[in-house]
Amino acid sequence: MESTTLVFGALVVLLLLGVEILTVIGLGAVLLTLITDQFPLLNVSLTMFDSLNLFPLLALPLFVVTGDLIAAGGIAAQIMRFSQSLVGWVRGGLALTTIVASGIFAAISGSNAATVATVGKVVLPEMSKQAYDRNFAAATVAAGGVVGIIIPPSVAFVLYGVATGLSVTDLFIAGIIPGLLMVGVMCVVAYVISRKRKFGDRTQFSVKGVLSSAIETRYALGAIAIILVGIYSGMFTPTEAGAVAAVYCLFVAVAVTRKLKLRDVPAVLVSSSRICGLVVPIIAVAMVLSQNLTMLRIPDAVVSGMLGWSDDPTVVLIMIVALLLVAGSVMEAAPNILIFAPMLAPIARQLGIDPVHFGVIVVSTLAVGFITPPVGLNLFVASATSGAGFASVTRAAIPYVVALLLCCLVIAFIPWLSLAFV
Repeated sequence: MESTTLVFGALVVLLLLGVEILTVIGLGAVLLTLITDQFPLLNVSLTMFDSLNLFPLLALPLFVVTGDLIAAGGIAAQIMRFSQSLVGWVRGGLALTTIVASGIFAAISGSNAATVATVGKVVLPEMSKQAYDRNFAAATVAAGGVVGIIIPPSVAFVLYGVATGLSVTDLFIAGIIPGLLMVGVMCVVAYVISRKRKFGDRTQFSVKGVLSSAIETRYALGAIAIILVGIYSGMFTPTEAGAVAAVYCLFVAVAVTRKLKLRDVPAVLVSSSRICGLVVPIIAVAMVLSQNLTMLRIPDAVVSGMLGWSDDPTVVLIMIVALLLVAGSVMEAAPNILIFAPMLAPIARQLGIDPVHFGVIVVSTLAVGFITPPVGLNLFVASATSGAGFASVTRAAIPYVVALLLCCLVIAFIPWLSLAFV
């Protein structure tokens, strides 16, 4: 146990020193394999291969490709115009538009980074023209991207389903209301700040304008319908829905909007493969690490420790939310899910918490880490896209962090929000 503690201490130090997450987790997986002495070192490579040889994981690259095709096909700008027709008439309308558009784009791509990058490229120049504070604009884009892993289709829910054996379809459906709640709360924050600081121009609300922009955005809305209706009705599995949506978006981008030439499709696929190439190796080594933690009975120790501290579900849930918030602030969501989900899910079962609802709690809380330093992936992407300083964007994002934390607590203690449609 002492050697295990030393390994974890060394890994934390490496994370704080800024060593790549893949290197840190891979090193931990190898060292723990040697410590457990249950399997030969060759087992590391075999487990990595087996962990990726899962049908549900195929949804990950398919949804990434779908998001990239949406961006390349010029549909992102249509989503922005539709969102602006809905909320652009209130003070801070462009800030609210950013958040609503992020929610819509999230319902197609399933990726937080893709949501931030795509929406940011479209909206940040317009926010600059309307004299929005650059730091606030970047923080709003970063915050909007949080729902990228909550509103289905969600790559994070795919990973959670793989890690715990839960139905990915149930997790997708459970994320709908919590994701919309987060969008609504962030819109309130954006409105209050914009009203106080007198940001942005207002447009005239028009039902005709909403209908017109909805018709213009019909291809993006069609992609959402294919994914959600197909999964909810049982026509598709999440993986099959990703494949159908990718083909649909390819057809729209090439044959309908004609923003994408056939000769440029390989470049889009290469871009998608780069994103997957960053995530997939992390998934593989995280699964090895998770297996070793199980062999060392670390999940049992975590369960005993938390329940020994308190058997009150309220107290334990608050402890779990706090733990996940800290974990999400120093490490990306994918490895956190694969490492912590097998540890924490047994606690939820013992406390009588619905496993699907608990999955939503885990993913929602980890999502807040995207706008929480020191990692804060969305903050880095928004900072790079806007040209604003990372520290300044981080300070501007504080109201969103507080609001989203309150959302996480509401989601945690009102199971109906997750289970209404499951």
